Amino acid sequence: MYTEPAFNAIAQTYDADFTESIIGKLQRNKVWYYLEKYLPQNKKLKILEINCGTGTDAIWLANKGHEVIATDISDKMIEWAQVKLKKEAIDTALAFEICSFENLKEKYKDQKFDILFSNFGGLNCSDQKALEQLNHDFKKLLNPDGKLIMVLLGKYCLMEQLYFFLKSDYSKIKRRMNPTESRLSENTFQPTWYYTAKDLQQIFNAFQLQTKKPIGLFIPPSFLEKQAIKHPKPIRVLSFFEKQLGNISSLSNFGDHILIVFEKK
Repeated sequence: MYTEPAFNAIAQTYDADFTESIIGKLQRNKVWYYLEKYLPQNKKLKILEINCGTGTDAIWLANKGHEVIATDISDKMIEWAQVKLKKEAIDTALAFEICSFENLKEKYKDQKFDILFSNFGGLNCSDQKALEQLNHDFKKLLNPDGKLIMVLLGKYCLMEQLYFFLKSDYSKIKRRMNPTESRLSENTFQPTWYYTAKDLQQIFNAFQLQTKKPIGLFIPPSFLEKQAIKHPKPIRVLSFFEKQLGNISSLSNFGDHILIVFEKK
């Protein structure tokens, strides 16, 4: 048995609020489906994860046999990830380290990676200028032909717009068009910027676009989890449509998130 340290409210409830939620599992499984296409079975990759949260993706990647360094700016997130790691039997190297993405280039200047990975909007707390700097930083961290795989909140979430339209809350239909303040806890807010696939292609111009996919084209955003619990049948129907139509690249901008894969030029 492990004694839980005193985590802050965000880290302590993150898994319950998202990772283990109905919507969180559906969206993450879809990310993993696409991510697996870039994970060869006969080759161990060296992967750097950015904004790893409580470590769910890092543990999954390590269980696939890859060497992973998973980073997050929150020491409480890293503490929680390390607690989860102790319960796993992983043969490959997996390290959780406290580091903001602004400091990655300096901290890992003597290392090169095959994949840089950031899931579920970790980079949406960066404005365009900050992402343009990361464009240069990330290029230096990758091996030749290395992949930059990111999942960010998009501007035109179809399910969100439909929800607010049906609620007659018209002021929120276009809320992603401009930066917003996302509530992290009762008294903590984080500025959030939203991007289209075209925005990201222009910003990360040190890379060549490989693919783009919608995540949550029909699966709704996580703030609708209570509705998902109350109405499981509609969620199953939406999940079916997600599987059938959710791989169309031209619809990437209309998902809750955009999965975008770049290759180092």
